[in-house]
Amino acid sequence: MAKPLKLSAKAEGMLALQRGDLAAAERHLRAAITSNGADFEAIEALGIVALHCGLVDAALPLFERATVLAPARASAWVNRGIALNRVERFHDAITSFEKALAVDATLFSARVNLATGYHAVGRLDDAVAAMEAATSQVVDSAEAWNNLGNFYKDQGRLAAALGAYERALAVNPMLAEAASNRLGALKLSSQSPAEIFAAHRIWSAWFEASGKDAPLLTNPPDPDRALNIGYVSPDCHTALPAFLDPVWKSHDRSRFKIFAYFNNPQDPARLAELGLSETARVMRGVDDATVAAKIVDDGIDVLIDIAGHTGKNRLGVFVRKPAPVQITWLDYLSTTGLNAMDYRLTDLVADPDGHEAFHSENLLRLTPTQWCWQPDALAPAVSPRAAAAGAIVFGSFNNAAKLTDLTLARWARLLAAMPTARLLVAGVADGAARSRIAVALGCEPVRLTFLPRRSVADYRASFGEVDIALDPSPFSGATTTLDALWQGVPVLTLPGESSCSRSSASILVSLDLADWVASDEADFILRAKQHAADTTNLRALRRGLRARLQKSALLDAPNFTAGLERQFREAWRGYCVSRASPMHTAQRLTDARRAITENKLDLAMANLADLLRERPDWEIAKLDLARAGLAWARAHPEATAMWREPFTAAPAGQRVSAIICSIRPAYFAAIKKQLKRQFAVHDFEVIGIHDAKSLTEGYNRGAAQAKGDVLIFCHDDIDMVHDDFGARVLAHLQRFDMVGVAGSTKLVDADWGHAGAPHSLGQIIHQPPETQGYIYLAVGLHHDLHTNVAALDGVFIATHRAVWQAIQFDEKTFDGFHLYDIDFSFRAAAAGYKLAIPLDLLLIHFSTGKYDQGWQRFNLRFLAKNPELTNLPSARRFSSIHVKLQTLEQVEKMHATLRYHRFGDA
Repeated sequence: MAKPLKLSAKAEGMLALQRGDLAAAERHLRAAITSNGADFEAIEALGIVALHCGLVDAALPLFERATVLAPARASAWVNRGIALNRVERFHDAITSFEKALAVDATLFSARVNLATGYHAVGRLDDAVAAMEAATSQVVDSAEAWNNLGNFYKDQGRLAAALGAYERALAVNPMLAEAASNRLGALKLSSQSPAEIFAAHRIWSAWFEASGKDAPLLTNPPDPDRALNIGYVSPDCHTALPAFLDPVWKSHDRSRFKIFAYFNNPQDPARLAELGLSETARVMRGVDDATVAAKIVDDGIDVLIDIAGHTGKNRLGVFVRKPAPVQITWLDYLSTTGLNAMDYRLTDLVADPDGHEAFHSENLLRLTPTQWCWQPDALAPAVSPRAAAAGAIVFGSFNNAAKLTDLTLARWARLLAAMPTARLLVAGVADGAARSRIAVALGCEPVRLTFLPRRSVADYRASFGEVDIALDPSPFSGATTTLDALWQGVPVLTLPGESSCSRSSASILVSLDLADWVASDEADFILRAKQHAADTTNLRALRRGLRARLQKSALLDAPNFTAGLERQFREAWRGYCVSRASPMHTAQRLTDARRAITENKLDLAMANLADLLRERPDWEIAKLDLARAGLAWARAHPEATAMWREPFTAAPAGQRVSAIICSIRPAYFAAIKKQLKRQFAVHDFEVIGIHDAKSLTEGYNRGAAQAKGDVLIFCHDDIDMVHDDFGARVLAHLQRFDMVGVAGSTKLVDADWGHAGAPHSLGQIIHQPPETQGYIYLAVGLHHDLHTNVAALDGVFIATHRAVWQAIQFDEKTFDGFHLYDIDFSFRAAAAGYKLAIPLDLLLIHFSTGKYDQGWQRFNLRFLAKNPELTNLPSARRFSSIHVKLQTLEQVEKMHATLRYHRFGDA
């Protein structure tokens, strides 16, 4: 026997890096570099390892060394630029990416990262141009489209931004960042609160199923005990500490233990000041499931989401329900859309009666305001200006994206009504963003002043140049409103229907400044004119605003926090009451487990099935269902698997052809042998296509060569569990036109599982090479024979030659290795052919499907070909059971149980 080939240290290191084994990769790569200090590939790879470990200071010198040794190696320049971006050396990073493109002008990663660098230094138009070039080069990069949407939004091009986000989601509907960005951008649109809420609920239908690994919570339901409170993702941007720090300092530590789950490491001195030294957690580089597990370990009773759908949010943690009570607050100012989010904190001005209709959460209204704020200790003194230099100066200090068409049209009418007034607009990038604003305002250029993005100190000083700040619509200010008021600048606002349009109104009303809250646009312009004309009162207000804030509820952290704690306590008490109900999910699961222990297996199965109808993605309940199912089967030996029951075989001597596309000789030989055994009494042939340009091309070519009246299209990595699998297939083809092992009676997109129960049907065993035992996937077993099927999974499809001749595989549209099966079978069903999924067919598949970027690309084509499909998955799409079993006997028992209990029936 030949000895296995010994790989070099570098090759071992590269393989370990591909596997994600960073420790092994580092060990082997260091050995390679010790052996050859000029091995630039190993040096660059070691830099990548360091970067993955968050060791940017270690990675950067390695990339520098690689570029010196191999200046024509584009990837080394890209990696160097990525590291420079991490340490905020953006100008150097731009140079690095430009050098990479000079080496290879087609390098997509260099172009995408260059765009990010341009954006970081304020070269917004250059960033847009670079990212547009990237999306033209690689049209199906969801991440690139998402980034382009962000850049368009910063330019104020809302329609273009929404289009880019939607393109990203069309490529990858599960890209949570693009989904959140789109929802956040909708708050800038003219859509109604009801329409925006509906969009959030659609997002929830896609993403909430990622909570399938949610735990069974065991927090003691004592309404009066000390509570563990967790705040998640509270460092999304620099403004948040001003709202959170005073609350953390004021919490009653005798009644509440406070935890903070930060995205990034925090200054230890700050943590000590806030009382978080022992309870701060860092989430950077940690996935949502792991963060959720840590929250469970910490015993959090009330979990607070600070981010909503803002950048770097952790809503993926909340869908897993790691705490009994979950509340969203502060940064997003709208619903999350999540079923798993129990409450949203707000106040009566921001969310008056009736706003419950626009929320998936229950509203908890703080009194008198939802805001608690701590001004910057380094803020400059209030300047004396209040129209002191003559004409009134209005100012805008909000994020440039908030300067919507609605806002600019209103301000244009205001400036037209006050021909001597001027407007200062801060924080808008030069180029297209400013041009858009200038054109929309339509005033003389001398009346309009733009300020670039400035340092925090210069930003605060800029308020000294204006008399009145104007609030945008429909997304009003909060931080900027408070900053303006602290610097003595009153803010004029016109609240709308949505929560996010009413933040400034909430702040102003709490300060007894309701006369700065307009009722409509005419009133907005009238109030602006009146306030601007009364310079005496304007100056007095300017001098007194800071003192007014200091005396207000907005800066009264102890009282605010006490009110916050009362809301936490009431929410917790509500949970304790619900937890005591026999209908509570945790109680029902506990009862089902008790029933298993007491051998009341029918009761346990019924309770678990009922529970899974409500939470079809809850894996912990599915594991209990499997445990109960195996026990039930042992107690009911009379219950049999379908493939144990008799059937009427088709006559011998039928002509059958199996067409298999395979580039793996060993796999092809094995499946050929297996199929010959299954169809031994028939005129059988196997046609191997070993050079297929695509599966559609290969299957059509093979079918054209085939002699059989029955055609089988199947993967090369399957095995039939029972010896009469082939005979049963032919028996079913006596009645049906096409037969498979899994599929659906309904499609919403190209994934046959997305329609969910009771539409998704069938069963299959997965046995990837690294798996010991079997993974039994049971989808819908509520009928022994599923008819009226709309589409079949392509792992195994048997049909009549006449069906293939009429339908054939679509080589033009599906010129790859995805969705050949769904399209073929879906068109067959639409043409009136009868498709079936019998439960007496079971096979083993030695791999699992890949729903990767390639699949998403073909899904877009499938949806374009079938515009009647909704692309909206059912909440029950993950209602299948996917359980690991040790033996085929256990698979048989599991099937018998689930069949008896009609698993998958909605």
